[in-house]
Amino acid sequence: MTTTPPTPPTPRPPQGLHLTARSPEDLLAMAPVVLGFWPEDSVVMMTFGALRPFHARLALPPPDELDTCGLLEVEECLLGPAEAHGVQAVVLLYFTGDPEAAGLVHDALREGCRARGIAMVVAVMADGAEYSVLGRDGEPGPRTSYDVTAHPFVVQAIVEGRIAHRTRADMVASLELDPAVAAPVLDQLREGGWDDTDPPTGARAVRRHGNWVAATVRRAVDTGELLRPAEVARLLWALQVPRIRDAAWSVLDGPSAPRHVRFWTEVLRRTPDSLAAAPGVLLGLAAGRSGAGALAWAGVDRCRHADPDCRLAHFLSVLLEEAVPPDAWSGTVDWASGLPPAAGDPR
Repeated sequence: MTTTPPTPPTPRPPQGLHLTARSPEDLLAMAPVVLGFWPEDSVVMMTFGALRPFHARLALPPPDELDTCGLLEVEECLLGPAEAHGVQAVVLLYFTGDPEAAGLVHDALREGCRARGIAMVVAVMADGAEYSVLGRDGEPGPRTSYDVTAHPFVVQAIVEGRIAHRTRADMVASLELDPAVAAPVLDQLREGGWDDTDPPTGARAVRRHGNWVAATVRRAVDTGELLRPAEVARLLWALQVPRIRDAAWSVLDGPSAPRHVRFWTEVLRRTPDSLAAAPGVLLGLAAGRSGAGALAWAGVDRCRHADPDCRLAHFLSVLLEEAVPPDAWSGTVDWASGLPPAAGDPR
């Protein structure tokens, strides 16, 4: 069975966000806030009681894919990280118009929680117009009409830019090449000869271009400015070299991560698929560091579409799948280790 991987675990709500739920409507409103989009055909799990609580989303497979193996995969995908991180309790939210699929998944997760010693605080099934609280036997209770589009949690998140997309598909589409804004960059790739010139291979050339990439990314992130088309073209050309890509990664840290997300999102909108591997995984790393879980997976997907064998994308996906919290993503990337100085570098 093929499933959409869960949103990378987000330890705590996003930075600076503190929400207290007192009703099912509050929980349904929290989901798009912590995910960054409105979930559809999904199960959303919120965790409590661990040192680093997190939230995750999994696409609900259709009933005909939910055989015994498929249900075990769903259970392991969500509850495996929860158990590994000492989660004591969960809330489960099913966003779907298919109660049969939700019921099958819920039965598996109820049993999984019981076997793993994880309490289920509440489970809610919602179809966008009505919701039901699921009883201890998994059966839905009375249906209640709801509309959380004007809920205070949602309004605050929209104002602060935490909910940027209506659906996950819209979020993914926002990272694809936008012909209108990409045209000048594509012109520069052709006119500058970047599209038919091999990326640098010599050690000194790698050092020189890596220094330029690190300085350029740092400047753009610090100032919020958009790079000129010629700079984006050179950046995309140079990032094909893993060492140089790591030079861009080396300037990422926790406080600057949200600004890196904005920067790499704009770069990806100007990037042809053939060159999207490096900016895609760099967006994923920045999104993961900032707690934007769904966006991190979208960056991994854009990278893997261009380069299915990207080792850094694999590394990132493992961090996400194993619920490694963003504040544990520390360390310095020594991208230039062993490289000689470039011409003009201080010795």
